[in-house]
Amino acid sequence: MIRRRRPGVTGLLAACFVLSLGCVGATAAPSPPDPAAAAGTVTPDVHCVLPAGQGEATGPQEMTVELSPAVVEPGGKVHATVTLGPSPATSAIELKDVPTIPSLDLAMSGGATGTVTVRGAEFSMDVPAETHIEIPTYEGDFLVPADASGEISFAPIRTLTQTKVFGSVFETPCDVVGGGGSIGTVTAEGSASEPATLTAPADPVRPNTAVKLGGSGWTPDAAPVPSLCAVGGGGCDPLKFTAHTLRIDSYGTLTGTATLGEAGAVPDGSYEVKVNDGTKEATAPLTVEAVAAGNREITLSSDSGPVGSVITVSGRNYNPDRWINVIGLDASGTTLDDSAVYAKSGADGTFAVEFTVISDAVAAVQADEGNDPATVRTAPFTVTTGGGGGGSTAEQQVSTQVRAGTLSMTQDGDTVDFGTTVLGEGSGVQRAHLNRVEVQDARGVNSGWSLTATLTGFTSPDGSTIPAGAVRWAPACTAQDGSVGAPVAGSPTVLGSEAASLCRMNPDGSRPFTGGKFDAEAGLALTVPEFTRPGDYSATLTLTLL
Repeated sequence: MIRRRRPGVTGLLAACFVLSLGCVGATAAPSPPDPAAAAGTVTPDVHCVLPAGQGEATGPQEMTVELSPAVVEPGGKVHATVTLGPSPATSAIELKDVPTIPSLDLAMSGGATGTVTVRGAEFSMDVPAETHIEIPTYEGDFLVPADASGEISFAPIRTLTQTKVFGSVFETPCDVVGGGGSIGTVTAEGSASEPATLTAPADPVRPNTAVKLGGSGWTPDAAPVPSLCAVGGGGCDPLKFTAHTLRIDSYGTLTGTATLGEAGAVPDGSYEVKVNDGTKEATAPLTVEAVAAGNREITLSSDSGPVGSVITVSGRNYNPDRWINVIGLDASGTTLDDSAVYAKSGADGTFAVEFTVISDAVAAVQADEGNDPATVRTAPFTVTTGGGGGGSTAEQQVSTQVRAGTLSMTQDGDTVDFGTTVLGEGSGVQRAHLNRVEVQDARGVNSGWSLTATLTGFTSPDGSTIPAGAVRWAPACTAQDGSVGAPVAGSPTVLGSEAASLCRMNPDGSRPFTGGKFDAEAGLALTVPEFTRPGDYSATLTLTLL
């Protein structure tokens, strides 16, 4: 039996094989609550934006937050225990042991203003398919402002769930859009200790670069942690910095750098950088701007030469970590498609790539960033040799359109037969071969894909069983001619309810996209337990393409 999604829908695809066998012969705990703590509950309407193009979801979600202690000094630490009801968000596929980091933004009013973030520790969870996702109760700390005074009320304004799947971090933000209100209060009393200070660059900084930070008044010899926050203090995320060299000396002086993530993770905009040393924190404004001041520019290592010349095309003031398309133009400005080459800009927004002059029709070289017409730049080039006298030329404009296809798979058959085992004779090992599966990726993107399998246990009509772990496989996969990218076969392993990799395509940063047709196969070995009741057994192997 084959399970398919309707045509035109990409994403999760599944297929099932029926495995059969005939047997004949002889029988074979959270922290304890603060006494002064009180929990408040609200059920606001939230609007969630799902990752990986899965759409949006809106609906009510119950939120319970317990804050302790009830009274803190200005700048003091508050501990929060967060319990969330089922979210409107769902997953299209079932996922196992997904590393997850939850957080909740709380808006302050009364004795302090701004936003604080309760960020839980990373944990692993199972995500069921098509079921409202419910995050287990988690805990985190935050500091009230150093100038806080009196009763502070806290109201939830956004949840953020970060999941690490297939080597990437996916974010699901859910903003409170209605209802809500205060979930509790904390009173700030007393005098604050000396506040820490934080300095950051006043000029815009680029993604994927080290940002110099400094300050004084910090806890001596403490361990500082940088986060990138929205203006006002919400959405603080330490993952937006991929590394840092920050340290605090014995005098409480902060020095070092924090390296921002790539442009895809840290878009252009105004932010606040926050540093927390466990007992103190401070923020400073930070502007991220991927493209430096000035127009994008390209230059050629030579502006003339014969056909076959190899020149270097260089550019600057481009977005970092972006694909740059470089192509030749003829005298009318028509692109010479056979001449196209690609380069990826560096963290500083520059690139360099070799370009071959393929014919005497080349009159200029053009570069653009990700096919954006606003980024097109050209430089003239003169071919110094070519054609004899006389004759004439004519031109015709030729055009076409290319549309993205889908990620799909087909299989050569849906039945695998291990044959007949005679108990007490031979080794009890039966071998077979998985029907060939062809994966076609016509999306024209560089997101990769994964083909995995699960296997149920074998059962017979009288209820006898053979465990799924009795089957072991050795995967193999290859790219068909003309395909872009190198698939990776899964490791030999036993099959069962946990997804085993048959074949996968990893995102490849060395090329603008992957795609084509790929063949996946596997040798199968079934070891029949020595003491198995005779009968006809079958199991179902399910393939999942994502």
